[in-house]
Amino acid sequence: MRRRCGHGHPMSTPSTSPDRLPQNASGSSRLGVRRRMDNAKAHGTSQRSPYRLQLLGPVAAWREGRTVDLGPPLQRAALCVLAVRAGRIITKDTLIGGLWGDRPPNTAEQSIYTYIAGLRRVLETTPGRRGPYSTLISRSRGYVLEREAVEADVGDFERHLAEARRLQTTGDPRGVLRALEAATECWSGPALCGVPGPFAQAERVRLEELRLTALEDRADALLDLELHQEAVTALTELVAEAPLRERTRDLLMLALYRSGRQADALDTYLDVKRLLAERLGVDPGEALRERYELILRADPSLDPAQSETTTGGMQFRPPRQLPRAATGFVGRVEELVRLRSLLTPWDGGVPQAVVAITGAPGTGKSALAVQAAHTAAHAFPDGQLYVNLLGATPGVERLEPIGVLGRLLRALGLEGKAVPSEEDEAAAVLRDRLDGRRTLILLDDAAGPEQVRSLLGLPSGNTVLITSRESFAVADDCVRLVLRRMRRSEGVTVLSKLVGAERISGDPAAAARLVELCGGLPLALRLAAARLGERPDWSVRDLGGRLEDRRRTLHELESGQIAVRSSLELSYEGLARGGELDRLAARTLCHLGVLHVASMTADVVAALVGEPADAAERALDRLARAHLLETGEAGRYQPHDLVRLFTIELADTHLTPRVRKDALMRALGFYGATTRHASTLLDPHRVHSPWPDVPQRPLALDTPAEAKAWLSKELPHVISAASQAMASEDDEIARMGAYVGFTLHWQLTRGVRYRELLEVSHHTLLVGRQTDDPNIQALAHGGISAALANLGRPAEAVPHQKAELELRRAQRDRFGEMRALGNLSVAQFELGRYTDAYESAEVQNAIAREIGSAVGERHSLLMWARARRALGDTAGALDQLEQALTLARVAGDQHHESISLLFLAELCLDRGDPSTAKDYLERGLRLSRESGQRGREGHLLRVLARVHRLLRMPEPALACTQEALAIARRSGNEQLRRQAEDELREIGEAFPGVEVSPPNSAEEALSPSASRP
Repeated sequence: MRRRCGHGHPMSTPSTSPDRLPQNASGSSRLGVRRRMDNAKAHGTSQRSPYRLQLLGPVAAWREGRTVDLGPPLQRAALCVLAVRAGRIITKDTLIGGLWGDRPPNTAEQSIYTYIAGLRRVLETTPGRRGPYSTLISRSRGYVLEREAVEADVGDFERHLAEARRLQTTGDPRGVLRALEAATECWSGPALCGVPGPFAQAERVRLEELRLTALEDRADALLDLELHQEAVTALTELVAEAPLRERTRDLLMLALYRSGRQADALDTYLDVKRLLAERLGVDPGEALRERYELILRADPSLDPAQSETTTGGMQFRPPRQLPRAATGFVGRVEELVRLRSLLTPWDGGVPQAVVAITGAPGTGKSALAVQAAHTAAHAFPDGQLYVNLLGATPGVERLEPIGVLGRLLRALGLEGKAVPSEEDEAAAVLRDRLDGRRTLILLDDAAGPEQVRSLLGLPSGNTVLITSRESFAVADDCVRLVLRRMRRSEGVTVLSKLVGAERISGDPAAAARLVELCGGLPLALRLAAARLGERPDWSVRDLGGRLEDRRRTLHELESGQIAVRSSLELSYEGLARGGELDRLAARTLCHLGVLHVASMTADVVAALVGEPADAAERALDRLARAHLLETGEAGRYQPHDLVRLFTIELADTHLTPRVRKDALMRALGFYGATTRHASTLLDPHRVHSPWPDVPQRPLALDTPAEAKAWLSKELPHVISAASQAMASEDDEIARMGAYVGFTLHWQLTRGVRYRELLEVSHHTLLVGRQTDDPNIQALAHGGISAALANLGRPAEAVPHQKAELELRRAQRDRFGEMRALGNLSVAQFELGRYTDAYESAEVQNAIAREIGSAVGERHSLLMWARARRALGDTAGALDQLEQALTLARVAGDQHHESISLLFLAELCLDRGDPSTAKDYLERGLRLSRESGQRGREGHLLRVLARVHRLLRMPEPALACTQEALAIARRSGNEQLRRQAEDELREIGEAFPGVEVSPPNSAEEALSPSASRP
């Protein structure tokens, strides 16, 4: 007689004979269970365990092949809680919650004692009334079912799944198939069948989802092996069992199509579409709809030979970027269950679009996110991506959204040169790449919703998992999980897992105190456990006593940080007392706290420590092996946030002020010299500020490409270092910081980061005044003026430019005077003071010829011509512009050449010749982009829009205007914004049928710059 149990699996009625084993779902008897035991042995399960426990079916147990009576249903439920978490301490509260939920009876605690006693009578090999017990052991406020004492089919099942996941990454479909078939053979019916209680219900749901996913993965492996008919058979059975799972239907459609049954594949889609509408009132997801469309038109991509994604002729493997999950991760059970339900919904639906794990520093947000991502990885076959956003890293630059988008697109196979440089375009390309896919993106340490806003709103089926210290309450379509500190019981469990249950249980009071000293922070607990592992002669109380000593010296800090700092100091002392390399690593760790940047290369650390680069790299690698540093992209090292705070205090306590100053000055010298060298390589025609004579030599960069790559990676770190130095009370350090800030001028201008240029320049001016240094003051006023002019605020720029001019004249610096006059002419022109701009440019030209400054002569001709045009002297303006264009071409100065072409185009428009103006503008745009001087593009595009309008070309006119307007909004250039909006109105009036609504956001492009020498 057949019966069904729980979720409808067909089950055989188990025999009541004590020496008979129940049959499994396929009708096999004891042989089936023995096969599963053999599989377990092959995967490392000990065969010395006296008990075999079945949870994947009606709960049952055998000892030496004979059935064991496990008692009443609630006693079986208690066994399930203990068995699923074998080897871990399960408190009475956990057992009560697992059996009765939030409303236990008054007799619950006494019932737990009764069930534990009943289980001991069954499970203990030599049972006694009061122990000692070897299988079900009492621990502090709870119980532990010894892992080695019981074998469970759940463990076998999960080991087979893990093996299948490993083999998936190696491209071994046959191995995957074998592992998944072994996993499914572990089942004898619905999990925990007949067991009551909320824990059993939740565990049933979890295991059932894993089983269905394993069956889908098995079918996927059959398709990879081109066993299409076998896949059809398996998937047809699975559809009958779970008719609403869209992935099952998707795979079945593909299998039918590849079996030559296109009509049946289409009918499968129509059937699930009808069922979803009838039962849930929804339509099929995007992935299923896309599969239907592909099958409908017999798309070649459905053929097995075309099923692999290729890039540039090379096979593209879906990215698997997740960091390694923490060894021995324990605790956070409720949070993991919640995350699993969001990432892999029990009903087979699409995953939650955005999930944010938020909480205080050190609560284990990142570790939990990585653990959950690994658990759900099977549900995202198109890849798992990872980016550390550095949002809460003390004193360093967070990653910009465009940089994050670039990393993701490159990971998804887009070539670097094809990655858009504008945020909205890159986000659109990302959405296009992910359409119809299932991809998990883990964004670690976000500063807040704004940092990741462009990464949200991905196509259905993809999930963004975020960790952050900030609230994500305002993020759209986001489920938040607020992470608190671990409870004491969880903390003790963490220590037991990492150090060993016997060692921790030997002194439960000391273990509980150690958790308190660590503030319940997972990072602190892991560090404490690591130290105990290094020193097996220490007791838990010994380590606790050490932490108590450190706590007294750091009473002003939060308890969590106290514990982390104490554990870190123990690791540092171990290095300081070690061999030569360990001592160098300890000294390097001290020096890392001197320079406040997000991450460092060995070259920077070499300057900081005063050692050769290869020695610095060895020290950094040693610190990484000691888990005091993390390795990011190739060649970069960074400490965890709490480790970073520790290194800052380490530098203050272990290095003298002189040593700290010398180290910082060396690092600043390296940063400034290399930034200046790289900027010169990129554009040798721009005028760079003076640089002090320092012993540090720049990094050996030989080509513009190398210079660009170095600046793109190091610019945020150079800004952080300069800002740190300029905030110093030491005048020498502050001066060096100011000069490093000046080396950033052209890179910030080239990258249209005008707000940052303005901020850095204001800091340099404060340094100049603090140190009473007229040269720094003059350079600072010039930088402020440049930033304000590029932001479209010329009225504010003029006083700073005049201040620089006065200082240069007082210093009798003819070159500085010439340059200041040229920049003053720019601001005067933008204010409509054309006569003043003409006079400033005329004097600049005279000085430039006197001192032989070719770049000054070119700039003066450009501004002189521009002022002449505004004053009505068109012929004189044309003559000077042609001179400037010729000089720029001879010199190879693409920046001045593009400006000359812009001004010539404006003259053409004055003469009613938009066609010639169009040629000039298109050449100017090309040159601007080739040279990397993106700042001119807003102005070039604005004028090009006018040209298209005059030529009766509404669509390109509108496109250029909208791009110019987006540039203006992003940069904050109000002048350009007003000009672009005026042009937009002109287009609307000239072409009434054209929709001329402006862009919705300002996050679309880079901003322009005014012309400067």
